[in-house]
Amino acid sequence: MKQPIQGGLNDGAMTRSERRKQKRVIAWSLFAFVVSTCVAIWLWGSMSEGKSAQRAIEKLEEALREKDMEELEQLVYLPGKKIKKEQLDPLFAYLEKHPSGYDKIRRDLEKQRDDHVYIKGLTSTPPIFLMKLYEGQYVFEPALYTLYVQVDEKGVSIFVNGTNVHKTETEAFSGKVGTYLPGLYEVKAVKGDIQQTKHVSLFGGERIQIISFQLK
Repeated sequence: MKQPIQGGLNDGAMTRSERRKQKRVIAWSLFAFVVSTCVAIWLWGSMSEGKSAQRAIEKLEEALREKDMEELEQLVYLPGKKIKKEQLDPLFAYLEKHPSGYDKIRRDLEKQRDDHVYIKGLTSTPPIFLMKLYEGQYVFEPALYTLYVQVDEKGVSIFVNGTNVHKTETEAFSGKVGTYLPGLYEVKAVKGDIQQTKHVSLFGGERIQIISFQLK
C-alpha cells in the first residue's frame, strides 16, 4: 500500500501563498509602470509647453522689433477684434524711444510662463501683454489703459495723438476720454489760441492715468 505523501497540504498552502505574493508583486509593478509613464508624459508635455511658450515670446519680440504686422496680427490678441497698425504705432514709438522696453516685455512674459498668475481686473498694474492659449496657440493680449482728463475750462477740445476725443461742456470737467493700448501718447488741450500739451507713457504702470490741464 502506498504511503500518503507527508506535508501535501502544507505544500499546497505554500503554493497558494506564493501565487498571491506573485500577483501582488505583478500588480504593484504594473501600478508603478503606469505611474512612471504618466509622470514621464506630464514632464514631456510640460517641457514641450515651456519651449512653445518661450518660442512664442521670442516671435513676439522679433515681430515688434521688425514691425511685422503680418506676424503681429497672428500674435497680438484683442477679444473680437483684429489688431491694426495704428493701434500699435504708439507702442512702436515708445520702444523706439525706450529700447529697454523689449526687456521689460520679455521679463513680464517669462514670469507668466513660470506660473506667475495675473487675474484680470484684480490688480491696478496689469502686465504689458497677457500671455494665453487661444485655439491651441500662444497669443498676447495687450493691457488696456484708461485716460482720465481734468480741465478747468468749458469748451476745451481734448486731442490724443492728434485725434479729437472730447470737448468739455461744463466747467471743471473730469472724466474718461478713452481706452488705449500700451505706448507713448500725446495729450493736448486746446481752447482758441491757448493750448497745453502733455506726454504720457502707458507701459506697465497703473491701468488708470489721470492728466490735469490748467488753461486759465
